[in-house]
Amino acid sequence: MSNQPLAKGRVVYAAEFYPTNERDQNNKPKMKARYATLGRATMWPAEQPNEPFPISIDLDSLPIGSNGAMKLQIFWDQPEQQQYPQQAAHPNQPPQQPYGQPQSYGSFGNQPQR
Repeated sequence: MSNQPLAKGRVVYAAEFYPTNERDQNNKPKMKARYATLGRATMWPAEQPNEPFPISIDLDSLPIGSNGAMKLQIFWDQPEQQQYPQQAAHPNQPPQQPYGQPQSYGSFGNQPQR
């Protein structure tokens, strides 16, 4: 197993939401999230070819007043020259999201327009 990380990224949470000029099907403003960084994530090579890539998370801080469950997201850095190995698909595993940061931080909970 190589000790070189496959990818690095930021661990974030939705710190606040704000309305956009776009409207949903009920003619209400679509909401977008502003994200705050809590720490770093690193993806490591799998020990076996058909295993998922292990991810380590280092949290530097937590939001003030937080208690209970909090939804965290990882925005992966996407170096232009870096190549990621292809992982074998598992029959019961959903397809993986592509690496990298979303085109837009987008609306929290809404699927991006394609």
